[in-house]
Amino acid sequence: MEPIPWTLGVIAALLIGIGYLIYNVQSKKKTSAPNAVSWFIWALMAVLNASSFVDVTDIPHALHSMVGTFSAIVTFLLCLYWRSFDWPKLMEWVVLVFCLVTMWLLNSLKDASIANAIILFAFLVSIWPTFDGVRRDPFKETSLAWWIWTAAFAVNLLNNVLSWNDKWMSIVNPIVLLVCHGSIAWLSREARKRRFASFN
Repeated sequence: MEPIPWTLGVIAALLIGIGYLIYNVQSKKKTSAPNAVSWFIWALMAVLNASSFVDVTDIPHALHSMVGTFSAIVTFLLCLYWRSFDWPKLMEWVVLVFCLVTMWLLNSLKDASIANAIILFAFLVSIWPTFDGVRRDPFKETSLAWWIWTAAFAVNLLNNVLSWNDKWMSIVNPIVLLVCHGSIAWLSREARKRRFASFN
C-alpha cells in the first residue's frame, strides 16, 4: 500500500465530510435552505459519480467521492426530517434524465469514463442555478463549506496527478468540481458581500 495516495485520499475525504457537516449546521440554522427533492437528485448523482470514478481511478483516489456520496444521502435524509420540500425545477428534471442515462451506461456499456463524463455534465447543469443565484446576490450562499469542498478537490487533483494512470477523467473530474465549487466560494465571499451591501 503506497502511503501518499492513501494520505492525500484521506485528507480529501475528511475535507468533504467537514464541508457537509458545516453545510448541514448552516441548514439547521437556516443560513442555507436545502430541498429534499434537489438533494435526492444530487445524492443519486453522487452515487453514480463515485461508482464510475472508482472504476476510472482506484479506492484511495475515489475515497472523497465515497464520503461525499454518504454525506449527500445524509443531507437528503435530514431534508426529509426537516420537511424541506419543493417541486423539482426544469433543471432538476434534466439532471434526473442524465442520471438515468448514466445508470444505463454503467449497466450496459460498462464504460466508466463515458458515464463519469455524463455525470459531470449533469453536475454542471444542476449547479448553474446556484452559480447564477450567488452571482446576482452573494448572500444566497455562505462560503465556508464551498471553500472546504474546493480544497478537497484540489487535494484530490494533486493525488491523481502524482499517481497518473493515463485516464484523463481522473484529472478532468476534480478540475471541473474544483472550478465549480471554487467559483461559488469566491462569489459568496465576505468581501463581496460587504461591497454588495454597500451598493444596495
